[in-house]
Amino acid sequence: MNNGFISHDAKLVDTVLGENIKIYKEAEIQHSRLEDYTSVGDQSIILHSRIESNSAINRRNYILRSKIGNYTYTGIGTMILSAIIGKFCSISWNVSIGGENHDYNKVTTHPLWRFHAMDTGCLNYSINYDNQEECVIGNDVWIASNAIILRGLKVGDGAVIGAGAVVTKDVDPYSIVAGVPAKMIGMRFDEDTISMLQKIQWWNWPKEVIRQNVDLIYCSDVNDEVISKLYEISKSLELI
Repeated sequence: MNNGFISHDAKLVDTVLGENIKIYKEAEIQHSRLEDYTSVGDQSIILHSRIESNSAINRRNYILRSKIGNYTYTGIGTMILSAIIGKFCSISWNVSIGGENHDYNKVTTHPLWRFHAMDTGCLNYSINYDNQEECVIGNDVWIASNAIILRGLKVGDGAVIGAGAVVTKDVDPYSIVAGVPAKMIGMRFDEDTISMLQKIQWWNWPKEVIRQNVDLIYCSDVNDEVISKLYEISKSLELI
């Protein structure tokens, strides 16, 4: 049964839709692919992107030339440019990923490509992102509100980006960073646990296996017994 819907005032151009898609009012989606059970909030714009299954894009997002993995969600007013984002990521409101940098060593900080675009009346500013270096965000990453991640950076699996952080360099897996510029303030787990989780990669399990083991995945006491059970599941799936 298809329980999806598309608002009458949404704009779709050359876009492939899966099943049970929900597209809310005044959303605009062009040259993109939305897989099964995804939703796009009011007035969000998605261009040249792929949104994988069971993902949720909140209101007033702008997503350009990006790929967003299964079960990842965004908050209101988030901008994602030229990024590859993994599965099960939690991206809060007013987050910026992959924004343009400015060269302050020149006479002007004004971008040359924008001058040419404005001087000739060409308003297709997105052309500047055709060949830019991508941001790569791992799986199970939490990015808190108002965080900024500069273009071309890599954020490892399981990392946490604190609210208002400005990330200017790569972030290690399962590390916690905060501040301006962002600095590591801790690790989510000890080294052995992190090493095991990176081998387990539970986010790559089939959806049915994840559903059967939510008590383990969402367990708040990550002890040796939990890690051992997760490991055995990944091993049985031949992921290790």
